[in-house]
Amino acid sequence: MKKNVLITGTSTGVGFESAILFAKNNFKVYATMRNLEKASKLKEHIVKDNLDIHLLPLDVTKTETIKAAVDTIIENDGKIDMLLNNAGAGFAKTTEQATEAAIKWVTDVNYLGVVYCTQAVLPHMRKQKSGQIISITSVGGLVGQPFNELYCGAKFAVE
Repeated sequence: MKKNVLITGTSTGVGFESAILFAKNNFKVYATMRNLEKASKLKEHIVKDNLDIHLLPLDVTKTETIKAAVDTIIENDGKIDMLLNNAGAGFAKTTEQATEAAIKWVTDVNYLGVVYCTQAVLPHMRKQKSGQIISITSVGGLVGQPFNELYCGAKFAVE
């Protein structure tokens, strides 16, 4: 039986490439993104290379979408072998330039989304007595950057 992996933020970048790489290496991939209308490029690869990638809606800032995705995977496979917390968003404004809504958003996407996704898979991994969780962060989580303190703070929190 193939191992499966749940990957957040697969519409572009690291998440997109990770979904393809895992599928080409014999994983069943659950590729998630906020808006499945942005999945056309990934769908092309699925068809062209006959990849075992399944698309699911998941917004890391909305716990009900996380729960729905995790429930779907458990219903389909009975397990989650790996979670790749990849979803994130840049934010280059100083604290005094940021609105309250923007501060909440950058924190929700870049930090709390990791916490919520991890929280959702842990009970299943504990029950199956196995699993891996990988969280992609940023150099911004290791070294502070001028005019980018809110983003860096969220990434430092993940680190």
